[in-house]
Amino acid sequence: MMRGFTLLEMLIAIAIIGVIGSAVSTAIGGVANQTRGLEQRTVASWIASNHLTRMRMLQRREAQSLAEGTKQTRLVFADRQWEVQTEIKNTDHPWIRRIEVSVFETTDDEGRQGPYGQLSGFLGQY
Repeated sequence: MMRGFTLLEMLIAIAIIGVIGSAVSTAIGGVANQTRGLEQRTVASWIASNHLTRMRMLQRREAQSLAEGTKQTRLVFADRQWEVQTEIKNTDHPWIRRIEVSVFETTDDEGRQGPYGQLSGFLGQY
């Protein structure tokens, strides 16, 4: 009597291994995408916080009220290009301005993507 597997058994085993391999590959790809998204949001949060802190420091030095409007600033952080959009709005008090910072990642191929981070704050004249 011969021992071993039949051709049909081998084909079924290979098909099962293929399905399992495909599922594992898809799961690993999903984890990689989640990790990249988390990293983008984390870096964008740092950029927004740094930008608002920089504005607060400049405001203390210049002691003038900020003009209302929107401004875009480009910078390189974590070896990537980012665009910071700063929107300054008036409040009910004449000495206080509302600052809204949005952070986008920019690439040559796809242009501006995001926003990956947003931060709001207030700046006073004094």
